[in-house]
Amino acid sequence: MRGDLDPGLVKRAANGDGRAFEEIIEEHHSLVWASVRAVMGDRLDVEDTVQEVFIKVYRGLPSFRGGSRLSTWIYRIARNEALNAVSRKVHETLPIEIVERIEDPGERPDRAVGRAETAAGLERFLARIEERWRTAIELRYMGERSYAEIADIMELPVGTVKTYIHRGKTALRRMMVDESPGRSGKQT
Repeated sequence: MRGDLDPGLVKRAANGDGRAFEEIIEEHHSLVWASVRAVMGDRLDVEDTVQEVFIKVYRGLPSFRGGSRLSTWIYRIARNEALNAVSRKVHETLPIEIVERIEDPGERPDRAVGRAETAAGLERFLARIEERWRTAIELRYMGERSYAEIADIMELPVGTVKTYIHRGKTALRRMMVDESPGRSGKQT
């Protein structure tokens, strides 16, 4: 489990110490990103919402009393902000300028397309599983959190977190097999 932040760090950040707040952001960015992404799914909106979360965290630090762990408090803000963003979201068309770039210009186009299709398929499957399973999976693999940290953040027993991750991975695996090339989605 990650070490707890210096108790004075929150107080310094609440009093306007920019470096202290940067440390809080560095420690919790992956948690916020994974939490927001678990609810929203769409990467373009995720970054905007992550920024909004940290603005709310900064503004709320003076009122943080330490009744829960800082990571739990930040997780709740992230989740609520993501849910609010989803409810506000109006279906809009994307401007043509917004195109996902190939990360390696030397990469063969067929491999880049294959990688993008795999990522898009996984995104589609993740969006179809139960939110609690998706949240646990996102925190574990995208947020790089331990089972104990996820349990603390989601306020669940560690065993339940492991069950959620297992069930989510099983559901994902089943969807991938059912929709793999050469299968009609039904077994004969």
